[in-house]
Amino acid sequence: MLLTVLRFLRGYVCFTVSGRFPERFINISLRNGIRLWGVEGRGDVLSASMYCRDYLHIRRYARASGVRLRITRRKGLPTMLRRYSDRAGLVIGAVAFVLTIFVMSLFIWTIDIVGLDTVSESEMRAMLRENGMYIGAFKPSVDYESVSRAILLDDSRVGWMAINVTGSYASVELKEETPSPEVVDTAPCNVKASRDGRLLRVEAKNGTIVQVEGSGIVNGQLIISGVMEDRQGGVRLVHAEGSVIAETDYHTELAIPDITAIYTPTGESKRRLYADLFGVRIPLTVGGVSTPEYLCDEGEEVPAPLNVRLPAGLVTQTLFGMESEEVKLDNNSAKELLETEAHLYEVFTLSNCTVTDRRFQVTHHADGYHLSADYTCTEDIAVQEPISTE
Repeated sequence: MLLTVLRFLRGYVCFTVSGRFPERFINISLRNGIRLWGVEGRGDVLSASMYCRDYLHIRRYARASGVRLRITRRKGLPTMLRRYSDRAGLVIGAVAFVLTIFVMSLFIWTIDIVGLDTVSESEMRAMLRENGMYIGAFKPSVDYESVSRAILLDDSRVGWMAINVTGSYASVELKEETPSPEVVDTAPCNVKASRDGRLLRVEAKNGTIVQVEGSGIVNGQLIISGVMEDRQGGVRLVHAEGSVIAETDYHTELAIPDITAIYTPTGESKRRLYADLFGVRIPLTVGGVSTPEYLCDEGEEVPAPLNVRLPAGLVTQTLFGMESEEVKLDNNSAKELLETEAHLYEVFTLSNCTVTDRRFQVTHHADGYHLSADYTCTEDIAVQEPISTE
């Protein structure tokens, strides 16, 4: 194979030898260091091949042997270049294409991640980028073992990781760490209430229920006892567990000043385009909205022929102008804003509860509007407390 490539690069000719002593010509050529191959005999005519440069020096050997030489074919790169010498653009384009393919093969075009479960793909791509591996990264500059080792040390959720690169395609295979089995605590304990409320239902998996459903309870009150009496009158300590469903109350105060800034859209919008090449954004259009405050909606179009994501794409940003205006609130607008904040309070503070009733009261004071919010909820308030055996 290597010899064939060398012959193609140097160029060679195929020729025939005819005359009285063609064998003598072959012998003289070989004794003088002329490299011949493909020698075949067809009657009184021999055919062979040799490098173009050697063919220029064998005329005298042909005369000494009394034979005639005739070129039947020229092959190799020099012959091709001479053939297309009047089409320089075609040659330059071919060379540029080959160089482009070679240069592009030095970069990572596509990264596929396999084995994700609890870790999101966006998180993993961010960790890879932090360690120097991303779409458009220069392959010789990336130490794949160091990238894997760094991610394994930084994120305890990843238990095993391997990076395989084929051409410009990178495959990241990982296995997430199997969570350790939960250690079951069997030490003696009671179940008590974690806050005040009205007991609705008790479901005991182990232990003795000591409170009646429908009764009022206070924080820290014993609900399920870990002290159990057997039929013989003996006492034993157990690991009490179960659920304590109770009706609980929550209260919060929210405030907003009389004059507040409200952002409203101006109706102005601006569309901007970026070309994303190897992770670098190149602006195709410039400009923006006239207001300093704006909302941005972004979309990305990435070509993926044959499900292979290319390191190039088009990013579209749409900017919507916003203006702030100081508004003096009235009762209705203040109530609407305060109830919106109360809804956020429910989402973040009462996420483990089921809100069964809510009562809002809006009042106006010298410093602005105040909202007093009272909630009635249903939740599990069981909390275990160890029983001291000393």
